[in-house]
Formats: sequence, structure tokens, C-alpha cells
Amino acid sequence: MPRVNNIDLDKVMETVNAIKSDPAKAKRTIKVSGSWVFGNPEVQFRTAIQTEKRGTFVVEVDSPSFMGGSGSRPSPMHYCAIGISSCFMATLMGVAAEKGIELSEALITIECTIDFSKPLGVADKPIIEEINVKVSLKDGAERKILQEIVDEAYERCPAMYSLRNPVKVSVKLE
Repeated sequence: MPRVNNIDLDKVMETVNAIKSDPAKAKRTIKVSGSWVFGNPEVQFRTAIQTEKRGTFVVEVDSPSFMGGSGSRPSPMHYCAIGISSCFMATLMGVAAEKGIELSEALITIECTIDFSKPLGVADKPIIEEINVKVSLKDGAERKILQEIVDEAYERCPAMYSLRNPVKVSVKLE
């Protein structure tokens, strides 16, 4: 089966079949370890992420200047938005590929207003009230079909599911 929308459908089907025969194969663990950077005023946090095939990628984070950083790198919330948008698009493109819909362009914009009152210890207000997602898809199918793909991606996307449903979080000092 060829790649559709840059999705290797053979690999996806192989994974689906493996999970059907052994549901435990659906679970994967990701781990990110990083450290606070003390000696560089342009970087506050650095992590090295190991990929399956291409080795290690270094990711650097810096807070905006109004939060005490230099604003020289993407902020932690930028990475949250990158994670949400890339996870949603990967899910959407997979759903479209499964349905045989080939797209020539797929764009996403995520926008949210962040209230920094709580992180700054000023007030106990919600940090994010709403996340607005806009998707633009070209070619492939009529608008009704594209909307069905967007809706299904919204239901299946791990990031979107995590935002809609509380996730247990534990924080421990070692």
C-alpha cells in the first residue's frame, strides 16, 4: 500500500492488527528528561529527545521576558501548542489516509489566550479558558467529508482527548 498524505498505511495496519491480537501492544511509554540551564541567559531549559531512527534532537526552551526569561527560544506554552497541533494533524492525516482521501495541503492554527495571573502568584484564575483550532484542507473531497474527517480526528487525537478528559498527574521530589 502506498503512502497517503505522508502516512505509511502498511505500518498503521500492521500496528492495528498487532493490537487486535494483543491489546497490551497499544501502550507505549514516552519519557522526557531535561535540566534547567543556569549559565546561559538565552536558554532556561534543555532536553535531548531520542528518536527511533535519527538519533538525538536537542530542544531548548526559554520563558518570555515578562516571565523572567529572555524570550530567545520558544516558551513552554509554545511547545504545548506545537504538541497539540502536531498531534491533531498527525491524527487527521491518518484518518484521511485511512479513508483514501489524498490532500494537497493541510494547515492548522491553534490560538489561545493565556492568563499568567496564577503562574505569577497574583490570582487564582483559569490559565487557559479556550483553545481555538482552525484547520484548512485542500483537495481530496467535498467539504462535508472533510468535516467528518476533522470531527473523527478530534475524537481520536491523543492530545485532544487529554485536554477533554482529566489526566492523573503525580509530582514527586526525588
